[in-house]
Amino acid sequence: MPSMALPRGNLEREFHLMSGIGYPQKPNRRLIGDYPRLPVRAVPRWATVTVEWPQGVARASLTRASPAGVVISMAGGIEVEVELKQWPMPVVKGRQRGTRTRFLCCRCGASRDALHFVGEWGCRGKDCLNLAFASRHRQRYCTSIARRARLRRKLIRTRPKSLKARMLREMIARETRAMLAHLERVNRDLAKRSERDARHRRASAERT
Repeated sequence: MPSMALPRGNLEREFHLMSGIGYPQKPNRRLIGDYPRLPVRAVPRWATVTVEWPQGVARASLTRASPAGVVISMAGGIEVEVELKQWPMPVVKGRQRGTRTRFLCCRCGASRDALHFVGEWGCRGKDCLNLAFASRHRQRYCTSIARRARLRRKLIRTRPKSLKARMLREMIARETRAMLAHLERVNRDLAKRSERDARHRRASAERT
């Protein structure tokens, strides 16, 4: 069977896909930002409050049924009672730093600072709703891109002639070299693929 040559347009698109430049990476996981998130700080100390998510995604009423529990009520008759876990924060210099409050997930029992709604309330844990942060699935083809951008933001907030600024510049330079090395590997792989396709075209032409 004759081999099909890769058109130049497809070759350019393959370069972008391999290098990650120009085409967004599609995550293969459910992301936290795609579903309603309820932080524990939204729970009232007493009575009932209404929580609304942007763009009218969802709406819920939070009722503090007891010091150790809250009832989440949503449209459609969805109602779930979630247990709260509380413990005092460490005493620092003779002063009490308040009380820490967390949810106990109603699906898996894990202690969490927030719950998420994906048809039902649960946490982001692997054994529960299995949600992931978007930042962990962005530019994974070359992690140096995100690191370099983060270091540049830190450098802007640092005094130009300080020791920290010099260290940040060295780290930025290291990540830049890693980015260039990644692009060189992509170029080598595409060059090998182009030569292989050229050999296939010549062999097909000789057979015909």
